[in-house]
This record gives sequence, C-alpha cells and structure tokens, in this order.
Amino acid sequence: MKRTSLVAAAALLVLSSSVAFGLVLRHSEWAGAVKGLGGMKLHGSATVKPSADGKQTMVDFKIAGDVAGSVRPWHIHSGSCAKNGGVVGGGASYTPITIDKKGKGEGKATLAIVVPDTGS
Repeated sequence: MKRTSLVAAAALLVLSSSVAFGLVLRHSEWAGAVKGLGGMKLHGSATVKPSADGKQTMVDFKIAGDVAGSVRPWHIHSGSCAKNGGVVGGGASYTPITIDKKGKGEGKATLAIVVPDTGS
C-alpha cells in the first residue's frame, strides 16, 4: 500500500518566527528537518513513528540554535504547508519545550492515534 504524506507541517510556535518542516517516509517512520525562517538560526529534526504495539504514535522533536531559557510550545498538523489541517492528536498531547543553556531543546509526545496508511 502506498503511503502519502502524514504530516506536512510542524509548528514550533516562536513569538515572531516560523519553522519549516519537510518529511521523508521511511517505511512506518516519518522523519523531518526543521529549519528556521526569516534569518533564524534555529534548526532541528523530528520523527513520527508507531509505538511498539502499533496502537499509538510517538513523536520526537529536537531543536538547536534557539535562545537559552525560552519556552516553546509546539505541535504537528495534518495537511500541507499550503493548507494545514488540525493538530494531530490534540494540543494537550504536546508539552512545551524548554531551551537549555546551549540553545537546545527536545519535545516528545505520545498520541492516542494510529499512524494512518493514507491521507495527508
């Protein structure tokens, strides 16, 4: 079965900046690169994959190049960058990321949904 794009946008809600997120399919796992827009030096990566039992979705999100001490809300959307849909798994699933002294942060989410085989 051919898979189509699960997620085409990830939102790291930075006060006045945006983050672009591109995805690559690796079997049941989705991987994305995070790149700051508008001259931001922010960068990172994200993975979306099924849990060991296949009944949930695990999301790992890592960023670097941010301002130390910042707290960044984040989430992923269904859809595409041009036309994004709702927050995947609900906004309460995503704990804000606290940026450390080196400008790095990491977020993890366990979503009570199965990674779909089709859709966008």
